[in-house]
Amino acid sequence: MTSPGRETMLVVDDEEMVRRLAARILQGEGYHVMVAGGGEEAIRLLQRASQRIDLVVTDVAMPGIGGRQLGDTIFHCWPRVRVLFMSGFPAHRILEEGALDPASPFLQKPFTRDQLTRKVKGVLAIPPDQ
Repeated sequence: MTSPGRETMLVVDDEEMVRRLAARILQGEGYHVMVAGGGEEAIRLLQRASQRIDLVVTDVAMPGIGGRQLGDTIFHCWPRVRVLFMSGFPAHRILEEGALDPASPFLQKPFTRDQLTRKVKGVLAIPPDQ
């Protein structure tokens, strides 16, 4: 594992403002951050990444390849990459609709700097093979 704060993140959200905010917060914590506007772009970045991506922070509901499908692809193709899901929809609604596995790490939008950084650090602390 890399040193704390040295990990590489990929922030995926179809809302530019959310991408920018999350990227700015994570960069302020010392992480290297890449951004993607959707699932298709995220997969291309993962395929072409010259450095290891440690964590993907992705919105659940996006046009095209949504967060759940992106997460499934990541778990299958890059099993050591961790995924943190986020959504503006309440967690109970996302779970009821089956858009997310109940065991998946989840962050409710809107989020604060502290909420994002705490959740990211918590997800990074979980060994990737779990």
